[in-house]
Amino acid sequence: MNLKEIAWAFDKLSNIYDLVSYSMSFGVTIYWRKQLIRHSLNVYNIIKSQNTEKKVYILDLCSGTGDIAINLAKRIDKNDIILALDVSVGMLRKLIEKYKKLGYNNIIPIVADISKLPLKNDSISLATMSFGARSLYEGEKNFEVYLKEILRTCKYYVNLETSQPYNPVIKFLYYLYLYFIIIILGSLFFRHYNREYFKTIMKFPDAKTLKEILLSIGFKEVEYYKLMFGMACVHISKK
Repeated sequence: MNLKEIAWAFDKLSNIYDLVSYSMSFGVTIYWRKQLIRHSLNVYNIIKSQNTEKKVYILDLCSGTGDIAINLAKRIDKNDIILALDVSVGMLRKLIEKYKKLGYNNIIPIVADISKLPLKNDSISLATMSFGARSLYEGEKNFEVYLKEILRTCKYYVNLETSQPYNPVIKFLYYLYLYFIIIILGSLFFRHYNREYFKTIMKFPDAKTLKEILLSIGFKEVEYYKLMFGMACVHISKK
């Protein structure tokens, strides 16, 4: 799908996205996101220990309704800034509603394309992304174009994404679950996007292959942590 189609799809979903996302995954994605937040905070603490006097800028890519941005904002120094970036204006409006209710003022929403980040080289200490990489993998441009732009602007990159289990039995059950949840149930909520959504999960590379891609575009160190038999994975990349 092109950028406009993705933005339109998520604009349409924005009012019910949180409910649909968590209910259709039976809460599993809540646990997975907590792992992303945990690993991101570990990296953040390393950055803070090395830069005691500098303000830290965190870039939450494909931020959506802001679950990652808001959960990080709760736990970081109030002088540090989170840039919440997404292509969907509708999703960012929901983010703004949520963080205003909670009283945070260190989150800045940005509407932008990841292939053309409006940021200077090395201006971001830490970038995070949850469940956005697979859309980039099937995006308008080569996947490496997006990753190189992240590499240009960010020193660390922590990514959470669905992956490909190695165990054939687990893989079969996982695909069966995805087909039922996304194709059948998903047609009730986002029939204009459910088949594309399913395709992005099926085509996204496994954990080892993604590590190799991240190293090939210029990251110096990449480690990863599999979640639930490899159904999802957190990759931590260092420039």
